[in-house]
Amino acid sequence: MKKEYVLVIFLVLMGVGGIFWFTRSQPAAPVPEKTTQALPSRAADGAGIDWIDYTPGMAQARNQDKNVFLYFYAQWCTYCTRLSETTFVDKQVLAFLDEHFVSIAVDTDRNQSLAQSWQVKGLPTLWFLTPEGEKISSLPGYVDGPQFYQILRYIQTGSYHTMSFQDFLNQKRT
Repeated sequence: MKKEYVLVIFLVLMGVGGIFWFTRSQPAAPVPEKTTQALPSRAADGAGIDWIDYTPGMAQARNQDKNVFLYFYAQWCTYCTRLSETTFVDKQVLAFLDEHFVSIAVDTDRNQSLAQSWQVKGLPTLWFLTPEGEKISSLPGYVDGPQFYQILRYIQTGSYHTMSFQDFLNQKRT
């Protein structure tokens, strides 16, 4: 065997041994405890959406025969924060959600598998579902309170079955 091959083999073995030694000498990373996800905070005055975790929320929607508002967010997301501070404290939006929807929030950093199963590509992502959990539609990004209220009405009335959202808005004006 040539000297070069022996030297290469020796260096490879030293590298593998060094990696093995380094990883064994490091303390094990702590395993995060299973906790319920941190839901978006309410406004300072306590006003805001009464968020529910995913599994109990889906069950509640079936039991109460209410549509689902499924909100994917992250703490670092600028537009998620903006939604929480503006749209999600709008009194008209709050009253309508409370009466007609079950509101579920999913932190995509804490529940990546659920976000992937819903094909969340960007934040915020808003999904609307039937009480049985069937997809109605999704909405990516920020939307202001008055526009969001109209979207909620469009979903709750079932108008999405028979007309476009624009037709729904035009019908309201006439």
